[in-house]
Amino acid sequence: MDRQDRLNHLESLLSHQESALADLSDVVAKQWRLLDEMDHRFKRLEARLQNLEDRADQSPQKEPPPPHY
Repeated sequence: MDRQDRLNHLESLLSHQESALADLSDVVAKQWRLLDEMDHRFKRLEARLQNLEDRADQSPQKEPPPPHY
């Protein structure tokens, strides 16, 4: 294999590496967006659950059943 062939081979490998790196970068960016969205949803659900728990704590206590039960 002469120098030119080796150089062409290395350029080809570099091109594939750059393409793979760009693809991986896109995947990571998409995953970060998804994680941010999931974190936002989780915080909203957590707040809703806390709100429901607070409301349940504030509701009047049920009267005990009558003695004949």
